[in-house]
Amino acid sequence: MSLTQEQIKKIAENLSKIPANDWKLGTDMNNIIEYFELLSEVDTTWVEPTYNVTEKESILREDIEIPKIAGPNELLACSKQKVVWNQIAIPNIMK
Repeated sequence: MSLTQEQIKKIAENLSKIPANDWKLGTDMNNIIEYFELLSEVDTTWVEPTYNVTEKESILREDIEIPKIAGPNELLACSKQKVVWNQIAIPNIMK
């Protein structure tokens, strides 16, 4: 099954970034379709569908809530900067 120029033009119009008058586009698309036709001839009767190519389970860890060990005041006390109204004061950068 090869695509006609009209079919290629219609596909190119639907995909606006593809130039419709590109002759190489038709050749490339026909090559892709021929490859899929070749793949459809392969007997896959006893082949299980591939859902995951690595066959690994998820390695994400469970989320564990860590209890608070320091309150806001204790964290502010760690700052070398001046603390004003429970906020760390920084030098004015808008001079």
